[in-house]
Amino acid sequence: MQNLHTHTKYVDGSLSAEEMITAALEKGCGSLGFSEHAYIPFDAQYSMTPEATYDYVKEINALKDKYSDRIEIFLGLERDFFSPIETDIKYDYIIGSVHYSNPSACVDNGAEKVKQTAERCYNGDFYAFAEDYFAAVSDIPGKTGADIIGHFDLLTKYNFDSDMFDETHPRYVAAALDAMEKIQKSCNLFEVNTGAMYRLGKREPYPSVFLLKELQKRGGEVIISSDSHDGESICYRYNEMRELLTSCGFKYMKVLTKNGFADVRI
Repeated sequence: MQNLHTHTKYVDGSLSAEEMITAALEKGCGSLGFSEHAYIPFDAQYSMTPEATYDYVKEINALKDKYSDRIEIFLGLERDFFSPIETDIKYDYIIGSVHYSNPSACVDNGAEKVKQTAERCYNGDFYAFAEDYFAAVSDIPGKTGADIIGHFDLLTKYNFDSDMFDETHPRYVAAALDAMEKIQKSCNLFEVNTGAMYRLGKREPYPSVFLLKELQKRGGEVIISSDSHDGESICYRYNEMRELLTSCGFKYMKVLTKNGFADVRI
C-alpha cells in the first residue's frame, strides 16, 4: 500500500500535503510519496512556480520528520518533458511525464480541447498526433532524469470506445512500441496508473493491457500508482491491478524503500 504519484493544493490537488498523509494513514499505507507538478514555463496554471517548488520541498521534508514514527514519506516530483531541471534540489525519485506533444498540443485538457488540438495541429490526423506524442515520450529519461515513466499512454485518456482513434491501428501501435523500446534503454520502470479509472471511469490503467503485455515480454518493470489528487483515490483499485499484472505475466512489482526501489512479489 504505497502511492508515489500524489498531488496537493500546490497545483491541482484538493487537499494539503498533510491532509493527504492523514488520508494515506486511513487507507493503511506504510509509505507515501509526493510528486507535485514541476514548473512548465508555458503552463503556470498546472505547475508549480520556481518559488513554490522550494516551499513544497521544505514542507514535504518537514512532514517527513513529523510523521516519521507513523508513515514513511518520500519527496518526489512529476517532471514534464518541457520542465527545466533544478540542480540544487535532491528528490527521492522523479516521475517523468509528457502532457504536451509540443507546447501548443496538450493531451490532458479535456476531450473537446484534445479533439480541437488534433484538428488545429495535425489536420485531424490522430495518428500523427500519437506519433508526435510518443516521440516526446521516448525521450522522457533524457529530458527529465526519470526513475519512473508516468502514464505512458496518456493520449488515450479521453479515447472512450475508440471515439477519437483506434488503439490497435498499426501507426499507433508502432509509435507506442518504438517509444517503449527507446525508453527501456535507460529507464525500465513504468507506473501502472489508475488515476483516470478513478476520475473518468476509464476501463484500463495506463499503460493499457495490450501495452502491459508487451512491456512484460520486453522485460519491463512496473510500480502501481493512483495519481491521486484527493484522499479517496489513494491506492485506488490496487488489488485489481495486482491481479491484472499477474494475468499479463508479471511476477514482481517495485516499491520504493529508504534503500531504493525493491522487488515485491505480486
